[in-house]
Amino acid sequence: MLAWLKTMTDRRQTARSLYGSIVTQAREPVFYAAWGVPDTVQGRFEMIALHLVLVLRRLAAEGRAGERLARALTEAFVVDLDDAMREMTFGDLAVPREVKRAAAALFDRHRAYLAALGAADDTTLAQAIGTQLAYLGAGAGLDAHAIAVYVRRCASALDGEPAAPILGGGVAWPPPPA
Repeated sequence: MLAWLKTMTDRRQTARSLYGSIVTQAREPVFYAAWGVPDTVQGRFEMIALHLVLVLRRLAAEGRAGERLARALTEAFVVDLDDAMREMTFGDLAVPREVKRAAAALFDRHRAYLAALGAADDTTLAQAIGTQLAYLGAGAGLDAHAIAVYVRRCASALDGEPAAPILGGGVAWPPPPA
């Protein structure tokens, strides 16, 4: 009778597990130390968004189950943003507005990165990454090409991964080159 509630709860737990994997991967020091992504709140947001886009792209290939999990994963991202903003002492009235802006930024990244991943070369992807991260002020220090090569490797690895582990909340991220 209440099987739908258990299914929904399980899906949320799976989404939180996936989101934890994304955040862990986004915190790899190479992004900040070697590839020039600023180690700031905005820089970390961008790395989380980049990895989130990769997982959402993979989930889209899994039909209805992937779509439902993608929705729950996006909700986990929004809840994390809300919690983080409240911890950073954003005003209660400002949090919904800022979460809405961050969610809109995620959708912008999603559209830009998916279009760039569809291109055959890494130059288009590097340009998309550089464009999306330009506001960070990393400028000449940002190695968008290295990030693009890494993103392409991740996309290939995720595409080759069977559906069951991903739908079960596990992602085998390839390690970023040192």
